[in-house]
Amino acid sequence: MSSTAVQPPPPAPAPPPPSSAATAAGKGIHTKIYNGMIGACDKFVPAKMRPLWMHPAGPKTIFFWAPIFKWGLVAAGLSDLARPADTISVSACGALAATGIIWSRYSLVIIPKNYSLFAVNLFVGLTQLVQLGRAYNYQLEQEKLKKEQSEKPAITQ
Repeated sequence: MSSTAVQPPPPAPAPPPPSSAATAAGKGIHTKIYNGMIGACDKFVPAKMRPLWMHPAGPKTIFFWAPIFKWGLVAAGLSDLARPADTISVSACGALAATGIIWSRYSLVIIPKNYSLFAVNLFVGLTQLVQLGRAYNYQLEQEKLKKEQSEKPAITQ
C-alpha cells in the first residue's frame, strides 16, 4: 500500500505593493479631473519609465512639477545678466540668493529627497550671487570714480 502525502497548495502570490505615488485624495472637481488625467496616462507609460512615473517625487506629484516651473526663475536670472549693473535690485537678488541656498539644503533633508528641487534652487542661488557680485563691483567702480573726481584739482581760467 503506497501512501501518498497530500501536499498543501502553493502559497498565494503576494499582493502588489501599494502605489507610492497615489492619486490625489481631495473631493473637488479639480481633483477629479487630475485623477482622471493621471488614470488615462497610467496606461501609456512604458515599462522603462514606470519607476520614474511611480516615484514619490515623480510626475504625479507637485514635487516634480514645482522644480520644473521654477527653472523659469533661473532663465530670468540668466537673462538679467545682460542688464546694466546699475539697474540690479540688491534686495531682490539677495532674497532670491538666500532662498535658493536655503531651499537647496531643505531639498536634501526632506523625504523623499528631491534632487531636481536641489538643482533648480542651487542654480537660482548661484545666478543671484553672480548678480550680487555684479552690483558690488558696480558700486566699487562708482566710488572710485567719485574719489578720482574729488581729488582732481579744478581747472582755473
